[in-house]
Amino acid sequence: MMHLRRRAGKSAWIGLAAVGFVMGVWQGAAAQDQKTNITELGQDTLKVSNEPGELNLAWWLPEEFWKASFAANPRATPAQLEMFLKVVHPYFIVGIGSGKPGPFGAVTYRTEAEVRGLVQLKDNAGNIYKPLPEDKLDAGVPALLGLMKPEFARLVGPLGENIHFYAFPGSKKDGTRICDPLMEGTCEVDLGERVFKWRLPLGTLLPKEKCPVCGETLSGAYKFCPYDGTKLAGSK
Repeated sequence: MMHLRRRAGKSAWIGLAAVGFVMGVWQGAAAQDQKTNITELGQDTLKVSNEPGELNLAWWLPEEFWKASFAANPRATPAQLEMFLKVVHPYFIVGIGSGKPGPFGAVTYRTEAEVRGLVQLKDNAGNIYKPLPEDKLDAGVPALLGLMKPEFARLVGPLGENIHFYAFPGSKKDGTRICDPLMEGTCEVDLGERVFKWRLPLGTLLPKEKCPVCGETLSGAYKFCPYDGTKLAGSK
């Protein structure tokens, strides 16, 4: 508590709000009638490496994730959401976990400094961005990231303790987002030789499509039905 009192009131609130709302992903807190299913969005933004002999994951937290989290919480107000988004909007935020399982299942994790030295964000043009140091961030961002970490540790144990969160610049020089989850393209986070890539747009954020031939309900990101090749109505 003393640590929180030393922070600005806004910073403490930002961090505490984040802990409460982000947990909805893992606890299935989103109501079924929400426009965006927060559990599905959490799965859509999480990438896990399948390479043998390693444990590497990247969890992208775009501002659309936070909007959906607030929408799933009936106690959140529009004013709180507006204040929160002002803090997170300038940044690309990602959580990274990286380790190597031992012969008896115990995992040796990379330290925060080791991960920071490896992780980078790459845009469609191949430009590279490194994590921003804390003194270059809005005061609310370290509060948000710092308070999420112990909650993850409580929920998923050692893995949660070793997920490190990083904030990168969120926009290019021309003001467009480096990774826009609603626009076509890709988003890439590199961790050394390991590459995590999201194909955009994220289907969870788009209205679902229904194949006019087979009737299958599909991700809004699909242009063609994967079962019979029919062009979908929402494709351009």
